[in-house]
Amino acid sequence: MICSVLSLGLSPLALGQSQQVAQENPPQSSSIQRTQAIRNAHTICIHSETAFLTVSTLERSLLKQKNWDRLGLNILDKCGADIQIDIDRLHFTHIHTYVLTDKKTGIVLAANRVRAFDGVGASGPMAEQIVKILSAARLLAQLPAPRDGL
Repeated sequence: MICSVLSLGLSPLALGQSQQVAQENPPQSSSIQRTQAIRNAHTICIHSETAFLTVSTLERSLLKQKNWDRLGLNILDKCGADIQIDIDRLHFTHIHTYVLTDKKTGIVLAANRVRAFDGVGASGPMAEQIVKILSAARLLAQLPAPRDGL
């Protein structure tokens, strides 16, 4: 049953169409796409799947980070933003996870985890990691080009 489904899905017509699309839209490097999505973003929203780490806790921690003001990003209450941060805690563990996603394309920009007893303890290191990721794409692009002869 599975073999027949796979053979139908890989018909020569479908292969020809996918090659045509690939030739019209040459693939960009995924790291370039992620960097561009972060650079183009203006707003962020936070969504929590756990009561152990609330949206307001992570929001406060992000705003306390030293480079946050330089990023030029606004945090929205509703999730209609350019970048969404999904936070969760794995059941029966002290592991808190986060995923940054570009809302337009659905591309995962970054994901990681923090081990802490509670959400308050996890929010600081998590915010630090998130700001470091965002700064790498946004702030390094703003640096002036080096001048010759200096």
